[in-house]
Amino acid sequence: MKNNFSDYLIAAEGSAVLDGMLRLEVWLPWYRTLPLSVVEVAGLSVDGVPISLDGAELELNGKRFGLAALAELTEERWFVQDSAWLHVPLATAKAGAPCRAELLVKLYPPYIPMLTWVTRGSANV
Repeated sequence: MKNNFSDYLIAAEGSAVLDGMLRLEVWLPWYRTLPLSVVEVAGLSVDGVPISLDGAELELNGKRFGLAALAELTEERWFVQDSAWLHVPLATAKAGAPCRAELLVKLYPPYIPMLTWVTRGSANV
């Protein structure tokens, strides 16, 4: 879903295509700091092709976390002024090759029961 955060979800300037890897600089699509346990990286496509998130990691606060582990990280905070990096293994990636990445992130703010905040953003990398 497009919302006020969609245009800022992926920072093209900090993102890159590396050999065998896509690295996206991502901003929290919310107005307050949240624990990683309420963040779900729900989908990624590159040039319109869905990409598996198996083996993908989110780097934040100097640490890397597998996406499956995020739900358990109640004490790890994503501050609104800090970006994170999503590292996605991509066998076909060649360093410097341009692509268009589209990312889907879902948030479940702990203080708003039953809300799922969905943000879809894209950028040329």
